[in-house]
Formats: sequence, C-alpha cells, structure tokens
Amino acid sequence: MESKSIFTSKTFWVNVVAFGAAVAGAFGIDLGLDAETQTAIVGGAMAVANIVLRLVTKESVHVVNPPSGNS
Repeated sequence: MESKSIFTSKTFWVNVVAFGAAVAGAFGIDLGLDAETQTAIVGGAMAVANIVLRLVTKESVHVVNPPSGNS
C-alpha cells in the first residue's frame, strides 16, 4: 500500500493546530470565552474534524521513509 509523509497529512496539521490552541489556553491566552466554553468548542470541533478527515483519508502515513519493496 502506498503511503505519504506525515507532513502532507491534513489530519496531522489539524491536530497540530488543536494542540497549539490547547497550549495557548493553558497559558491563559484569552479568546473572550470562559475556559469551559472554549474547551467545549475546541473539543467538539476537533471531534468533527477528525471524523471527517478519517472518512476522506485514502492513504496511510509514514514518519520516516518506508522500506522499498525491493530486497
């Protein structure tokens, strides 16, 4: 099965952005929402984004170059 670099994966980048939002919230960056509301919105959005991306994913990903099939 063909695979692509993890850095070309939409799912990877969506999760990197979500991690950034979580870290920003942990350090008190205020988006004008209380912490519970902000957590609920980000959590819900991430769940939906990951489900949609899982449904449209056609290739696996690799972190390092996969071995070629030629031994």
